[in-house]
Amino acid sequence: MSNVLLSHLAEIDLEEIWIFVATADSISADSVLDEIAQESEILALQPLMGRSRPDLLPKLRWWPSSTSYAIYYLPEPHGITVVRVLHQSMFIDSKYFDV
Repeated sequence: MSNVLLSHLAEIDLEEIWIFVATADSISADSVLDEIAQESEILALQPLMGRSRPDLLPKLRWWPSSTSYAIYYLPEPHGITVVRVLHQSMFIDSKYFDV
C-alpha cells in the first residue's frame, strides 16, 4: 500500500488553490483538488516518475499536474510526501522549500 502524506505547506497550498479557483466556480475547485489527489496517488505508486529537483531540496521531485499546478514531493519508503503544490507558471527557487 502506498501512502500520500501532505506537509503543512502543501495543505496550505491546496486550501489556497481551492479558494482561488472557487471564486469562479466551486465545482471546478473540487475537480482541481481531486485531480491533484489522484495524481499524487499515482506518484505514490511510482515515486520516481517525477523529475528530480535537487537544486531546490535534496531528493525533491517535481510532477507537472494535468491542472495548472505542479506537485513537488519527496519519495518515501511507502509512498510520497507532498511538500508543495505551486502554479506551473511560477518561478520556483529554494525559498519556497524553507521550513
